[in-house]
Amino acid sequence: SLEMIWLFLDFDGVLHPGLCDPADYLCCLPLLEDVLRTHKSVQVVVSSSWRYSYAMEELRQLFSPDLHPRVAGATPPSQPGTSFARFTEIRAWLSMNARTNDQWLALDDSAFEFPRDCPNLLHCNGKTGLTPALATDLDARLKALMDQSPI
Repeated sequence: SLEMIWLFLDFDGVLHPGLCDPADYLCCLPLLEDVLRTHKSVQVVVSSSWRYSYAMEELRQLFSPDLHPRVAGATPPSQPGTSFARFTEIRAWLSMNARTNDQWLALDDSAFEFPRDCPNLLHCNGKTGLTPALATDLDARLKALMDQSPI
């Protein structure tokens, strides 16, 4: 089976600047979609707080139609007060889906939600959201993960 790579995706501060006009929501999504289209084995899991406000199907519809099948789900909520909450939620999702041996990356602007120097975190500047430079980094990280996947 083709090795899957899971991208755990935050929205606020990633798909748009953290404090932006709602009219600008998802303004960085086309950049991300371009990267996803070059990496066919990457599946997206929503780790954003948007998962509390929108149904999974609504979240899926935010992406271009060709990518809908690759928006695989959303992480479960963690207990209030959990340290490294987002990291914990990602680990829980991987475990629930029997994917603990798979490669994964988190694209997130909240470093405090992850252990220090977490190798799986691609940290985004929340003031800018995803930039072309960071999209290039993401592309390189995904290529590297593909190269180290077991055949």
